[in-house]
Amino acid sequence: MTSPGTYLAIVLYTLPGFVFGSLIHELSHAAIALRCGDPTPRRDGRMTLDPRRNLDPLGCFALLLAGVGWGRPVPLDPLHLREGRQRAAVAAAGPLAHLVVAAIFAGALRAELLGSGLDVSGFDTLAQFTVQGVILGVLLQGFLVNIALFVFNALPIPGLDGYAVIRSLLFSAAPRVFLYVEHYRYVLYALAALAALLPPPLTHGRVDLVAAMTVGTATLTFDHLIVPGVDPIFIGLPNLFHLLS
Repeated sequence: MTSPGTYLAIVLYTLPGFVFGSLIHELSHAAIALRCGDPTPRRDGRMTLDPRRNLDPLGCFALLLAGVGWGRPVPLDPLHLREGRQRAAVAAAGPLAHLVVAAIFAGALRAELLGSGLDVSGFDTLAQFTVQGVILGVLLQGFLVNIALFVFNALPIPGLDGYAVIRSLLFSAAPRVFLYVEHYRYVLYALAALAALLPPPLTHGRVDLVAAMTVGTATLTFDHLIVPGVDPIFIGLPNLFHLLS
């Protein structure tokens, strides 16, 4: 069970990385769409880093509730994006943007570790009371949340960018398959939710697909690309269910 103070701390450490990643995600969609000939994002004022234009209140609430959120979708005009490759490029820009943002946080982490001399292998983000410790915690959490958002957005589930990429490229080859999946999308959502929520309590935490895809992927990436041989202690993402359990 997570205490209210711990939950609030996780939220505060997560917000900077989430906000920055979400802004770059939506701006990337808009920029690639504009590059492909669709003027809609510019006309609707989406070529901006203004949070008021790109953040979605429901997406922010979802982050606080379940650790995964989203920005405000960029409006597109299919009349300007006739080719499947164009639509796929626009869709792929979102998840790839999170990898770029994660790389920015990784570079900042590397610089901070070299400059501060802190030992990240035993670093407890929630026990930091120095400026350097808090900065390192924000960078670690920013790296984690953008790796998590990349994984989430890349999933081949209707409504997510990963599915949009596959649909844009392959719909003409198997239209009935995509129409069938979209017709039963809510069944797919329910199955995905069960796969994410049921294993942890049933296995006493030994099987946790969400943690494996988010914290596990971030830890593996950190170990191989940022500080080889070091596994940081990530505090995870906000989860209101842990607070209520």
